Amino acid sequence: MAGMAAFALTALPARSALIQSRFEGIGQRFLWVKQAGRWEELQTAFRDAEGRLIEDGLRYLSWIFRDWKDHDTGIWMDYRLFDLLAAIQTEATIEADFPVRITLTSGYRTARRNRRIEGAAFNSQHIRGRAADISLTGIPHAMTARIADRLGAHGLGRYAHFTHVDVGDPGRRW
Repeated sequence: MAGMAAFALTALPARSALIQSRFEGIGQRFLWVKQAGRWEELQTAFRDAEGRLIEDGLRYLSWIFRDWKDHDTGIWMDYRLFDLLAAIQTEATIEADFPVRITLTSGYRTARRNRRIEGAAFNSQHIRGRAADISLTGIPHAMTARIADRLGAHGLGRYAHFTHVDVGDPGRRW
């Protein structure tokens, strides 16, 4: 992956008691993501049954979260973002009682591209690999935002066509 540095899994804490939905592949150790406006879609585990991070799953997710609008530039995304997104996806699936896929509008953004986006924050969490703009299939954006807030998203932005979530500094809402 272009621009992706080495990543040490040994430095990451293990988790336990991960919530699972009744639908296979939807739970707090999995993510099911589709790039908005593209053919790319991925459903993968990024944690094993004991809650340990899986390097291949993190690599695949970091790739789908890359900035494909700026020469497919990618970085290792913050695994806490994947934990948050998996929790949101799992809760939405449980509440809706059908498998809910995440559509990714924006994940990682290069600083160069971020500067060209009207209204984008100069220090956006997107350029640090800690943010995602998402929608959930069949789920209203207001419900997505409520779930993200309940699950402790550090940054939460409500927009007409997507919901912004991030794991940057806590307590930011717009």
